[in-house]
Amino acid sequence: MKTFSVTDKQEISETIAKCKICFLAMVQPDGTPYIIPMCFGFKDDVFYFHSGKEGSKLDFLSKNPNVCISLNDGEKIVCQHPDVACSYSMASRSVVAKGEAVFVDDYEEKVKALNIIMQHYTNRAFKYGLPAVNNVCIWKVEVAEISCKSFGNRAKR
Repeated sequence: MKTFSVTDKQEISETIAKCKICFLAMVQPDGTPYIIPMCFGFKDDVFYFHSGKEGSKLDFLSKNPNVCISLNDGEKIVCQHPDVACSYSMASRSVVAKGEAVFVDDYEEKVKALNIIMQHYTNRAFKYGLPAVNNVCIWKVEVAEISCKSFGNRAKR
């Protein structure tokens, strides 16, 4: 089955909006890769993430901010002929984005990021207390490079 490149920014954003988890790849100090599933928010070509204020991923990001983000909007097995093993494939869309993680310290920007993350999952606004915002680590990744592929189905025309 054919793979199509998706280049329309709106279509890429729609694919990202369907995804509930992304995989965030980082580089450990020894140069080996480290990848974890993360909840996220996305708006205006920026991914937003949050976590506790301590942990391996924060140590890795502070030493090397280069990241790669991978998302998949789900999958469905498809085939051209049910009796031909090599005709089976997955119908899905995937997005790969690269950029640098930047930690957010400004209170108002942290609240904005939290709202973008929460809107991705709940589509509603929240209020946050000062201790909650101050006790969370927020970072953003401005997209430097992005690609989207459609597998086993046609790209929008």
